[in-house]
Amino acid sequence: MRIPIANICLALLATVLSVTSGHAQAQVGDSTTLAAQPVQLPVATAPYSGNTKSPNADSATPVSDKRALAGAQDLSPDSTALRRSYWQPFFNLTSTLDTNPRGAGNTVSLVPWGSFYGGVDLLLSSRRSDLTLDYLGGGVVSQHKNEDQPIQQLAFGERLSWRHVSISLFDQVAYFPKAVSGFYLPTGTSLTSNRELALQPVFVPNQSIVTTVGQELTNAFIGELDLSPTPRSSLTFLESYSVVRFFNSGVLDLNDTILQGGFNHQITRNNTIALLYRYAGFRFDNLYQPMDGHVVQFAFGRRVTGRLAFQLSAGPELSLFRTAAGQQSLGSTLPTILVFKRLSWSLDSSITYEIRRTVLKLVYDHGVTDGGGFLAGATTDQGSLSIDSQLSRTLAGQLIGGYASNRGAIATAQQPVDELYRDWFAGVTISHTWGRRASVFLSYQVQRQASNFACAGVGCGNGFTRQFISLGLTGRAQPRPIT
Repeated sequence: MRIPIANICLALLATVLSVTSGHAQAQVGDSTTLAAQPVQLPVATAPYSGNTKSPNADSATPVSDKRALAGAQDLSPDSTALRRSYWQPFFNLTSTLDTNPRGAGNTVSLVPWGSFYGGVDLLLSSRRSDLTLDYLGGGVVSQHKNEDQPIQQLAFGERLSWRHVSISLFDQVAYFPKAVSGFYLPTGTSLTSNRELALQPVFVPNQSIVTTVGQELTNAFIGELDLSPTPRSSLTFLESYSVVRFFNSGVLDLNDTILQGGFNHQITRNNTIALLYRYAGFRFDNLYQPMDGHVVQFAFGRRVTGRLAFQLSAGPELSLFRTAAGQQSLGSTLPTILVFKRLSWSLDSSITYEIRRTVLKLVYDHGVTDGGGFLAGATTDQGSLSIDSQLSRTLAGQLIGGYASNRGAIATAQQPVDELYRDWFAGVTISHTWGRRASVFLSYQVQRQASNFACAGVGCGNGFTRQFISLGLTGRAQPRPIT
């Protein structure tokens, strides 16, 4: 049924007023609540699908999903589909109650804050090119005007295809009013629910350690070249460069470079194997402790169209660490450079399983990472689980959960080798369709971080627990065809 525009406007106004009222109360209250707030960005409705009749159906372009097992993206169960060029705007308004906004121990103090954003999805498909661009912009509204912060996120992907050659380009830029962990708000790190811009975790900076202060600017760029000399075999070469800049938080700025090459071979209709080599270089702007990693992995992938996508790659990893130990002699300004070598194992895996109205995704990775800004190199284990289900015609639900462990890779004077951060998160979201293009949602999330280091959170304790209850309105307009 159609919902009058006036009702929608009233709902939007009520959501905003629930936050702005906090502004008025905070004018005369304590000003030590939160320096910056996390952002709840639940996925709105599903983006435009090829299964839906489009106004420009006659201009649809057949696009085949030919992701390489040794490439930058996870395998997808999606098959060849008719892709249509379109653009589609969306919006979100959220009010949240936060039990521990400063991340200090296990204290509980309910603090309201809100977030709002709008954006657009763009898809341009042709015979040779498939381009996806998603933009999101908005802000966080806290109890104090001087703590309000903007939100900006842009994701771009394009695949150019010829008979035996394809080139893929990806670029993701984001500015958040806090250092957002990828496991902290997993539903917020993806602009849309499609898989066009999803990248493997190894090619993006490690964000599995949570902080509650400062701002973060992230940019990750990937270029991939795929050569197919035979119908069943292909070569993949890619380069990834990522930078992370933290503002007002006192953690390490990151510069990550990854080079990878691999050979893919399809052994059956559904099964593929690959052999790959990866070089990873991690650099820190405000600390001399460069790291280089060399990884060789054997990979297996299985895809059942419309149902299953599974991939697993594992192998040895040789890590080289360099650190400045001190001066060579009295009066010398040249430090002594020590080189450490370590042989370990690496693993990257993911599975996506679709059955009827439910999508299950499980991800697990192990290896040496950049340390997320807190550690100058870390051995990281991280895993996450998400279940999305269409419970009825108007009701949808989502369950999320995950764990991350980051341990200091080498011992230095500034960083003990046993320095350890552990993070857990879980959440549930229920959304109900409101009209044809909007929905209201209610979500609960809990997150726990523990560390054996003296200053894990803002309160300089060894851990903290944080809970969120969010209520919001989200929606998407009718896709607008591009001819």
